[in-house]
Amino acid sequence: MAYLLPALLVFSLFTYYPLARVIYLSFTDSDMLKSSPSFIGLHNYQQMVGSREFWSSLWITALFALGVTILEVVLGMALAFLMSARTRLQGLLRGAVFTPVVVSIAATAVVWHYLLNPASGPVNRLLEAIGLPGPGWLSDPRTALASVILVAVWKGVGLPAVLFLSGLQAISRELEEAAAIDGATRAQIARHVTVPLLAPTTMVVFFISLVGTFQSYGLVLLLTQGGPAGSTNLLGYHIYQNAFSFFQMGFASALSVALFLLLMLLGFLHLRVAERRVHYQ
Repeated sequence: MAYLLPALLVFSLFTYYPLARVIYLSFTDSDMLKSSPSFIGLHNYQQMVGSREFWSSLWITALFALGVTILEVVLGMALAFLMSARTRLQGLLRGAVFTPVVVSIAATAVVWHYLLNPASGPVNRLLEAIGLPGPGWLSDPRTALASVILVAVWKGVGLPAVLFLSGLQAISRELEEAAAIDGATRAQIARHVTVPLLAPTTMVVFFISLVGTFQSYGLVLLLTQGGPAGSTNLLGYHIYQNAFSFFQMGFASALSVALFLLLMLLGFLHLRVAERRVHYQ
């Protein structure tokens, strides 16, 4: 136990203390300028529940999270099948798929700002060359959220792909060979044998992606600043804005506690679904 004490102290210092501090600040009128914030009870939570901006950001976050998660699961699995194929370009493909994961968010934002520039970006130039109108990807409320979703998927799909590849490599080839002997095609083997056996990996990828996207704010901060017209105002960015732009630390803490409870609920639901639907054999 004595050997674990230093690690427990460090973990408590950087995990439990900040959590307890945020919960405490959510019951105060802290604004980052007061040295001793006053206790105001549930006022911040009442303000949060009555705020249209909060419910709007929660709805936008849900759309963003579902869009990113579904795309990362589907594309991650498809890329894993491609990366598992024995070809001369196997190593190059794996590197290309995973590289965006290690690229910084700032660099990602710079690159995609250039690519999606409505006036001079390569994407719109290509569309104009084939006779299609180029939209204002990040400046149009109708396309801004979808654009941020696509950028987030481009950056993050490499991790799900690697996890699915690991799951594929853990599947016994005897099962697929037995299905092939019975006359199953490759598509049938993938649908009825391989994909069902990837269920544990799929649940892990789904949960990691969903929780990660609910906490996202970096791409929005650098690409759209929550706009245009609040169409990309994710809950994470809403918390950041209230804390560091409006200096309403107490209200931002209440939003953070609400996000924490939401993630706890998602974790509980994930465990219940995994217990009933997923078999690890």
